[in-house]
Amino acid sequence: MNKIKFSFFFFLMTLSAHSQKYYDLNDLKYFIDFTNKKANLKFQDLKINGPIEEFISHYGNRYTVVRGDSIHWLLQQSDKRNKYLSYLILKGEYREVQNLAKWEYTNKKLEVLASDRIFSGYFNDYFNFVDEVEYQKLSSDRLIGNYLNDANLLGEYKIKVYRDNGINFFDLDIVGTIELNRKGIVIETNLPTLTRFTGSYDSQLNTNVEFVKKGIIVGNIDFKEKAIFSLNLDLEKKVGTLSTLEMEVDKEGVELKKRKTTTFIIQD
Repeated sequence: MNKIKFSFFFFLMTLSAHSQKYYDLNDLKYFIDFTNKKANLKFQDLKINGPIEEFISHYGNRYTVVRGDSIHWLLQQSDKRNKYLSYLILKGEYREVQNLAKWEYTNKKLEVLASDRIFSGYFNDYFNFVDEVEYQKLSSDRLIGNYLNDANLLGEYKIKVYRDNGINFFDLDIVGTIELNRKGIVIETNLPTLTRFTGSYDSQLNTNVEFVKKGIIVGNIDFKEKAIFSLNLDLEKKVGTLSTLEMEVDKEGVELKKRKTTTFIIQD
């Protein structure tokens, strides 16, 4: 009996390890699934839900093709299946899109609806996919955004900074905005040390939901390691405080803690 249980457990672990389903970091309900060969994707105002094929072109480039009714997507892969270098969203016969993926040219007319070769843009921001483990973590983190939405705290607010790291700016015109969205916070001001700040919610740091609903949120500072923020936003009193804690290592290898606090008034 134990052998049967072990075999079943090993099967589940193997199945999970070989799962090739990736989720769109911007909106986790969209995905590309190489295991079941299908995709449900959104890019700006364009959506597609259909089967996928992979091709290695005559020049050695790898492409993922998503088949729609009359509109098809051609995505050029990087060295990883969940990262893409470029995209073409095409209207025409699917057979010609297949030929385009194989030979990287076609004699038939295909209407280009969108492409990074036409519009320069941040394509990687739209098609940044995460695996199942990251998906589970992000799903939990984004519950924080749902709690904030239920408490009517999501939105953008105009602010005036009156104290930063012990320095009083009350008599100066240090202004900006703070935005709370479903993924994290964005602060932009004309203070040289706080021109732009972004952070992401972390469910493991927000164990008390009632605190979150009161505007007390903790998360990770984006693009930094060992760096967290704490935001206390009081809409009734029209005040807020941002506290940050970063861990740095000096030249001797000693780990140092860097703390900072910014206090502001909510103007609108």
